Formats: sequence, structure tokens, C-alpha cells
Amino acid sequence: MAATRSHSDWNASAHRSWAFRLWWMMALTAAAWCLLAGIASAQKYDTYEFDKKYEVFKEPKKAAELERATSQLKTARDLDKIDKSAPNYAKFYLTEYIPWKLTQKENLAEVSSTIEDLLKDLDGAQRMSSAGARTLLINTFFGMQRIAEGNYIPAARINAINALARLNATPLDIANGRPPLPLKQSYPILFKLYANEKENDGVRAAALHGIHHYTQFAFPVMTAEEKKALVDEMNKLLAAEPPQSRDPEAHAYLQRFAVDILNILRAPNDESLGTQLISISTSETHPDLIALYSASKLGGINSGLQGKVKDPAEVTKQWSLRAFNAIESELARFAAQTPPKKAMQQPPNPITFLQKSETAKERAKRQRAASSGRGAGGSGMDAEYGSMGGEYDSMEGMGSMDMMDSSYGEMSGYGDMEMMGSGMMMMPQIPPQPPEVNLSRRKVSLVLQQLLRGATGSPKGKIGEKPSGLMAGVDQADQAVIQEWVATMLEVVAALNEESLSDLEKWTDALESQRPILGALAGVEVTAIEDPDEIEDRPLLPFPGMAAPMEPAAEANALPGLPVAQ
Repeated sequence: MAATRSHSDWNASAHRSWAFRLWWMMALTAAAWCLLAGIASAQKYDTYEFDKKYEVFKEPKKAAELERATSQLKTARDLDKIDKSAPNYAKFYLTEYIPWKLTQKENLAEVSSTIEDLLKDLDGAQRMSSAGARTLLINTFFGMQRIAEGNYIPAARINAINALARLNATPLDIANGRPPLPLKQSYPILFKLYANEKENDGVRAAALHGIHHYTQFAFPVMTAEEKKALVDEMNKLLAAEPPQSRDPEAHAYLQRFAVDILNILRAPNDESLGTQLISISTSETHPDLIALYSASKLGGINSGLQGKVKDPAEVTKQWSLRAFNAIESELARFAAQTPPKKAMQQPPNPITFLQKSETAKERAKRQRAASSGRGAGGSGMDAEYGSMGGEYDSMEGMGSMDMMDSSYGEMSGYGDMEMMGSGMMMMPQIPPQPPEVNLSRRKVSLVLQQLLRGATGSPKGKIGEKPSGLMAGVDQADQAVIQEWVATMLEVVAALNEESLSDLEKWTDALESQRPILGALAGVEVTAIEDPDEIEDRPLLPFPGMAAPMEPAAEANALPGLPVAQ
């Protein structure tokens, strides 16, 4: 009941979205843990075997009898009205046949789908309050426990661990807005598997993932001893360096679970996690994966941090360095992908440098004139109806509604409106964004949003009535430092979200333009690329050996008797 009351604000749409995401998350996570476990190792794994007198059930036809008996329990309203052998058949199927099937190497491809079907049937039985739901739950638990704790192929163990984490004492109740309550018997198994450092990384990672899921929904019913032991393990993980057998990025990914679990279990006024998050997010040795995540989670803390941040400028400096490096990384990636320009076969015609380049507005005007039949030859409306004369002829100089085009462009920010062939105006369209620009923008935006959330509690940088994150950790006199930094970061966000950045060249130019700004915040000296227009307007400097330009007064007296005009 405590878990139900603590989550009463859930709504039906959130439940459906959560359930769908959870299904895919579990499937993808199982695959990731399998890779981490190193299935193709030299270790010898066992296969589960049951009594020889039951080997007849290994045949497909006899196995189908077990499945039908289990299905009867799923839909049973009264156990007295179903086959008397169904409960025993279902028990054998879940606790003996399934462990045997999933530990056979030839059935490796069916492991995930088989367990997923079992969980789906169990969830359906619980939702309809089937009389056989409890029997299915208990026997599924024992079957998954046998696989998870045994010396079987990692793929089977990892999927069984994920199944244990998803077993619910009470299912998800969408109608009444109640989340599921995980089965408490699963937690000791998950904790034991994670805490055992002799287990391979894939099994430990799957167990940690299950603990994270369990803690999210069952923390109100966890005992004080369970919470203390779990907090100690998560603090140990958060402070540990990656083992030699584990990639630093994979270690940082596991540490994110520790941050979430500690955040769920912390006391309201406990500042220890907040100071840890600040330390991790400002450490140059931690990967972005855990550093940025820690900064983001800091934004959810609004109590217990007052006065704990003594040097906010140093924190914002390190955070700015993360943002600066994100932009540097994108620019370097694009530079590595850009093919070298083809060598020019002939030098350009010198006359082209003297011609005035056509602006985008002039080019759009010319294209509209051509599409409306006002080009050469007098085709279109003019050719068909002739000149209208009088005041209509005087509008000729306006072109295709240039006055309206320019005024609307200034108001809307979309530029010129297009004209349809019939003369009707078409609403302006946002320039399409190439996939490489979209993906790069999302990556950089995520970095900036995490930092803004860490500073203010909001990914949009909005400071609420009650300060959160870094704003809650500084003295009131130092809050202006955070506000100024947030204002500058919001300008960077606005510049990188301009709708006019419609191609890769414009996007990389925008990234390049923000390098000096972020570099200044991060204490990195950046040489900005000069604007060609500014270079043209700059006075020419003398070449080596050439006299510098003379001042007017000195020039008048430089050569006596020679007129200045000459």
C-alpha cells in the first residue's frame, strides 16, 4: 500500500508509454549484457537436466501438452473447473522444462522470446485476476531463479535475471493509476548476484539493472537493512575506478544506475550525494557519460546543498569545458568525414571577381519572375492579356510583391514567401534539416540541456521560485555568477537552434562561431575565424619594405613644391 500511495500521481498514458519503453529497454539491455558477458569464452557451462522418466516431454508434441495446461491456468476463473492435472503440468513446465530448454545451446536464439512470452502470459493472468495467477507467479519465480543462479550460458542467465526483476506481486493498474509492485523475493537474488565480484560483468550488470528497476517501484517496502547495504554498494561503485576488464565507458554507464539508486534512497536533507555529483561532474578524469549525467541529476536536488559550493565559478568553468569539447568533437568529426576538394583544373576568370554576387533575395525574385511567365519573350499573363496600362503598369517596378515579401520576411523570420503559379501566396516553409545536422544538433543540445538542468533544475535554464541544483548550493551573493553563466549558455543554445541552419556548412559555421564564447567560459584560448567582410573593410597594411601611409599634415610638407594632388 505504501508503494501505491507514493505513486498515486501516475496517469494511464504514462503507464502505457512506460510499459512500451520497458519492453524494448529490457530486450536491448539483455543483448548488451550478453555482449559484456563474453559468451564466446573458454568457460564450460552446464545444461539443466530433469529426471529421465520425464524425458518424453522433450518431444514437441508432449511439450505442447505442458503449454496447453499452463494456458488453462492463465484464463481459469475457478481451479475446480479445469483439468486436475493442469497445475502439476504447469509447475513442471515452468520449473523443469523451461530451465532445460533455455540452457541448451541450440535454443540460444529463442531465449529472449520464450521468457518474454512467459512474462506476457503471467501479466495477463494477473490483470484478469485469474485463479491460476499465483501458481504461475510462484513457479515462474523458481524456474527463473534456477537459471539465474546456475552455471549456465550467460544469455540464459541474463534473461532470467531480467525476468526476476520484472516479476510483480501486484501488476500495473492503468485504470486506477497505480504502478506495479515488484516481487520482494526477487531482490535478494539480484543483490547477491551483483555483489559477487567473481561473477562475470554481464551477469553483474544485468543484476544491477534489475536492482535499479526494483528500487524505483519497491523502495517504500524495502527494509532499513536492505537500503543500507544497497547504499554502501552504490557508493562503492560510484567511487571505484573501472576494472582492467571493463571499458571506462561501460563503467560510467553502470555508475549512472548508482546515481539513480542513491538519489531514490537519500534522505531529503542529505547533502552527501549532491557534493558527490558536483565532484564527479567537475572531474577531468570522468567520461562525459557520467559527468554530464551527474550534473543533470544535481538539478533535482533543492535541499541540503545550501553553501556547499564554495567556488561556483570553477564549477561553471569545468561545465563549460564539457560543452566546448562537445563542439570541438563535432567539428573534428565533420572535418574527418568531409572529402578533400577537387583540384581546380583552370584558374577562375578574373572578370568574375568584379561582378556583383547575386543575393538570395534577388535570386528568389528572378526565379519567381521566371515561374510566373515574366521572363524573356513576354510569355505568361503579360503576353496573353497585354499590358493593363495606367496605374497597373506603375506596379511593374515592384516585381512579384517585393514590398510584401520583405515586410513579411522581417516579421516572420522565414525570409521571402514563395508564389504559386496561380498567383496565390504559399506559406513559408522551414528549411529541411539534413540528418547529419539533426543528429549533431541533438547531441550538442543534450549536453547543453544537462548542464542547464544541473545549474537551475530546468533543461531550459529557467530559475524557479525555489532554487535547485547549483543555484541551491551557492550563497545568495554568488547566485549572480550562476545567472550570468546561464544567460550566456542560453545565447549559445539560441544560436545553435536557428532554423536557418539548413545545411551542414551553415551548421558547422554556427558551431565554429560558438567556440570563442564557450572557450572564454572554459578558460580556453580560441582564435576566432575572421569574417571575410571585415577583412575587406580593414585598411591595407604596408608590405615589407614599403613605407607606411603618411598622415595628411606630414604628407603636405613631404615634398616641397609638389602639389599634394599629384
